[in-house]
Amino acid sequence: MTTPDFFDLTGKRALVTGASRGIGRAIALAYVERGVHVVGAARSEDGLKETTSLAADGPGSFTAYAADLRSPSSIEGCVHDAAAALGGLDILVNNAADDHDSSIEDTSLEVYQRVLELNLQSCWIAVRAASPYLKEGGGKVLNIASILGLVAMRDDSAYVAAKHGLVGLTRAVALEWARSGVQVNAIAPGYVETAMLPDLEANEAVAKYIRRQIPMGRWSQPEEYAGPAVFLASGASDYLTGHVLVVDGGLTAQ
Repeated sequence: MTTPDFFDLTGKRALVTGASRGIGRAIALAYVERGVHVVGAARSEDGLKETTSLAADGPGSFTAYAADLRSPSSIEGCVHDAAAALGGLDILVNNAADDHDSSIEDTSLEVYQRVLELNLQSCWIAVRAASPYLKEGGGKVLNIASILGLVAMRDDSAYVAAKHGLVGLTRAVALEWARSGVQVNAIAPGYVETAMLPDLEANEAVAKYIRRQIPMGRWSQPEEYAGPAVFLASGASDYLTGHVLVVDGGLTAQ
């Protein structure tokens, strides 16, 4: 008996948002290395150009798509354009994100709405727009949440609210689509060395404090989310839905 290759993604078609840097770029490159044809969306055209260059020699392909992922019409257009370019859509990765650290009193309504638009609303719109393509052949949705979608911290109420909402969205749509052949899951990263945390990286005292809280004693790298993202896009996760895979060096196990 031949054991099937559960992790074979050859020929799959994926849309990855926030593919110009960090976790989104790492996931897009991992997919291309496994033969996936990827459309990577982000606002930064320079970042997308760099991802395109890094993906050039992979067995799959990478196509850059510049888009404002806070705009509902832009998100819907991105999903439909990606599906048209690829001839369908098998995988949707909602990764684009932004943060704003401040107390609730010092957070304006404008900032709160901006954080929710990118971290939560854009994912809801993308999932809804991708529905007919994903259901056509049985697809995968992967939302990049955060451990702050499961626990909370001070002075980050907008981001915490958005990521808790994204975890809820993941579970709710997973239940709606459980019999459609589409699995909807999330990854909850802990502290990651990305451009979203420049102030912490510049403040060695804070960085050391955070490292002391993490049982593994270090920050994670964006590339360490590629393996979980491949798993959740592959046939190995066909009976897994509504799950939040925590990748945080043991932080929330304490």
